[in-house]
Amino acid sequence: MNWHFILTAGHIIGTVLGVGGATFAEIFYLKSARDGIIDQTESGFLKTTYFIMRLGMIILLFSGFGYLIWYRFTGQEALMYNPRFWAKMTVVLTIVINALLLQAKKISLNAGSAVSLTSWYGAMILGSWRGLEAGYLQILIFYTASVIAVYFILKTIKNKIKTK
Repeated sequence: MNWHFILTAGHIIGTVLGVGGATFAEIFYLKSARDGIIDQTESGFLKTTYFIMRLGMIILLFSGFGYLIWYRFTGQEALMYNPRFWAKMTVVLTIVINALLLQAKKISLNAGSAVSLTSWYGAMILGSWRGLEAGYLQILIFYTASVIAVYFILKTIKNKIKTK
């Protein structure tokens, strides 16, 4: 087992925890908010899910920094000039900033949920789509449009749940 394997495994684990956590956070929140009250049990599930997302974020950040160091010491700096790499860095930075804004209650839960869910899936897709031939700006335009679309989809779902 070498360092590259450890970094890759850590990166995958962090991403899986983040994507899974973001997905279940939305599912649990939508189910919990259906009656307009989040009881103690539902709150416990949400807190656990948010903890898993934070853990995924921390693992992803550490393994990501590990990759940067690995690339530097193995002479693979050219990988850091790829637009997909920079788009992924932007999306991961957005995950961190969004988490901080949500924690400080400086962003609405609706907007923060859309950014979180879209960003985690975006990071996963950018990390795994090796043959993506798009520029940085193209990726970010699509990402921004996706955040907006997810915001309205989640808003529609929440409105439908409240009317039942």
